Amino acid sequence: MIDSFKEPMKRKLCVNSKALYAAGGGIAVAAIAIFFILGSSNIHLPVGQFGNQTSQQIQQLEPQLSISNVTIVKLDNGTANARVSFVMNNPNSNPLYLEALQYTLTVNGIRMAGGDIGGSPEGFVASSADLTPIPSMTSVRLNDQTPIVVRNSVNAESWDSMIEGNAKYEVTGFYAYRGTSRLETTTGEKDFSLTFP
Repeated sequence: MIDSFKEPMKRKLCVNSKALYAAGGGIAVAAIAIFFILGSSNIHLPVGQFGNQTSQQIQQLEPQLSISNVTIVKLDNGTANARVSFVMNNPNSNPLYLEALQYTLTVNGIRMAGGDIGGSPEGFVASSADLTPIPSMTSVRLNDQTPIVVRNSVNAESWDSMIEGNAKYEVTGFYAYRGTSRLETTTGEKDFSLTFP
């Protein structure tokens, strides 16, 4: 009598567990289908996780270049040293590296001097020794080796205004930089045209 009672109970339990497994499998398939239909972009991790940041938040910003000073030192009646002091500001939360900065110094439209900072000519990759680090959220002063300006018949008026201290300078050129954010390296190159004072 007891055995005859146990047999229908076993069948009933076996049928219920199969139905339970089938229902669980159906829920898993439905969840996967919803994930693919909605896409992973609609799923957000909790605040503070990397997945919650947008591409705009991690986008690399360009460094900002300005001139802090142009210094002229007369050597004799026909030569002078011209020194351009740049300031580069890094607005990013990760460091940047200046690869190269090339410039031309003009007065009244006449080229007076030129120079470069860094060791990488255009189109070539700089070695790590030639890179100038620009720490995050900081400004760094950049000075070139002082080029010599020679007075001649074409630039005499501009050269005299430099020596007298009343020249208006235009500095044009380009700079190349690189940055690393989350193991991803970005590079950039930018032309500039600045005046001083």
